[in-house]
This record gives sequence, C-alpha cells and structure tokens, in this order.
Amino acid sequence: MTETEAQRAQLAASAKPEDIPLYVHDPSSLVISSLLENRNLTEEHLLIIANRKNVPPDILTSIFKDKRWSESYAVRLALARNPKTPLFTALSIARYLRLFDLADMARNHALPVVFRKKVETIVIEKIPSLPLGIKKTLAKVSSGEILLALILDGYPEVVSICLGSPSLIEAHLYKVINRKTTSQGIIRTIAEHRGWTCRYSIKFALIRNPHTPLARSVPFIAEMRIADLVELYRDPLLPPEVKPYLHRELLERGKDPEHLTPPDEERIIEIDDQELDELEREMSGRDNRGPEGTEAGIEDPKEEREIP
Repeated sequence: MTETEAQRAQLAASAKPEDIPLYVHDPSSLVISSLLENRNLTEEHLLIIANRKNVPPDILTSIFKDKRWSESYAVRLALARNPKTPLFTALSIARYLRLFDLADMARNHALPVVFRKKVETIVIEKIPSLPLGIKKTLAKVSSGEILLALILDGYPEVVSICLGSPSLIEAHLYKVINRKTTSQGIIRTIAEHRGWTCRYSIKFALIRNPHTPLARSVPFIAEMRIADLVELYRDPLLPPEVKPYLHRELLERGKDPEHLTPPDEERIIEIDDQELDELEREMSGRDNRGPEGTEAGIEDPKEEREIP
C-alpha cells in the first residue's frame, strides 16, 4: 500500500541512518523538510539534497541557516553552485569560498547571470594581492571579466597565458587595446601574438594604439578595407608616425586623402515639382492596383449606392 505524503514525512523525521537514503530523493518538499529535522542526517545525505536542482529555494535557505552545517565547506559550496539557491543566500556564501571555486562558478552558465557577475567582481577584487603563481594558474581556468582583469594587471607571463586561453573573447581584447590606460607592455604582447593578430578588428585597434610598434602596424594597413582606412586617416588620435603609411595606401587604392568626403556630409538629390507630381501619380497608381491589374478599392463617383 502506497504511503501518503504526510506518512512519508513522519517516517522521514524519525528515520534511522540506514533508512535515510529512501527519502533524500523524495519529490515532496514536506518530506525533505521533515528529513532535515532528523538528527540522524549526515553531511553525505545532506549534500545529495543540496545538489538537487528540483528542491524549492526555501529548503536550500533552511539548510544555509541550520547551524549544524555552518562549518561545512562542502555544503556551502553545493548551495552556492545550485541555481535554485536564492541570490542573497548564494552571495552570502560566495564571500567565503576559495578563489578557484569562485572562478569555476563564474564560468558556470547554469547559474544566474547576476550571480556570476557578482562572483567575477569578488575574484577581480582579489587579483592585485595574489602571488604571481596563483595569477598564472587563475589565467588558465578563468573566463570573461576575470581574464580581462588579469590582462590589465600587466604581468607579461600572465598576459601571454590569457591570450592563449580559449575562453578569451575578441570583444574583451578589443576593449583592452582601446583603453587609454593599457600599458605599453600589454599592447606589445598582444601585437606580437600570432593568433590574435589574425583578427581584423584586433588589427584595426592596434593600428590606432600609440603603443603598437610601427613594424607591426604597417603590415596591418594593407589588409584594411577602404572605409576603415578613411576612418583611421581622419582619427585625430591616430599616432602621427602611422599617418604617412595610411596616406600612401589610400593613394595606391585610388583615394585622394586630401579630398575625402566628410563623414557627416549627405548627398541631397533635388527633384523639381513636375518630377515630384509624376512620382506621386506613379506610386498612387501602384498602391491602388488590384491583383488583376484593375483599380481596387476606388468607387466610381457616378455610381449611386442603393439605400436599403
């Protein structure tokens, strides 16, 4: 005979250690709540509950508040990794987690975006005070804004590891290159990286950066589209030593750099009144044509409607 939910809850509250595994996977939140009150519950059993993705948030919060598990790092980590854990509870735990566990959670797309961003912030705050060895290890396992912060931290060895990371996003690197505060050493390391200097947007950004060695910038110019060459030539922040090479490239492509059309200048096409009337009649005729080429939706003014 199948037990009711209330009966299962009562049995879970007083279950012996060997019977507890029968209830840790129970779908009823009432049963799980009763089980949490059982003094025979061990950390091993509790971790099964804390890792479940179908447990209500209030159950996870009650585990967090239970003093029996306040010293258990494994339980706290399981709660922080569970996407069902309320944000406030997860953040309260995150502040006390180990660095590499935080880096792992920042990459976990099953967790809410808001929580991952907060975790990234916690890790980034720690970066300046970390030993070089830890920074190098962190660069190998991190992603997103953490990689960006490690690059900006400026250690050449760490920057090289970050540039080789499959988690590094082109948009992040583009942002690094365009920052005025990015050091010369970082820019030079990026400019010498074979993988990233194959990317069009990275080459474009490096040409504009005053720290990029001229020997690296010049070959990139030949690979730019004309529209981008024009934009670079007009850029007031372009390094002066690069401009002559842009000038030569534009001339070779048939563009006179001294007579470029201003970017905000619009061509205005004038139409006289007669042409405008003809255009309006043509468009009106197209709009009123039915599918068979007959006039549609236009009533003959000579026709009189019958009044019912």
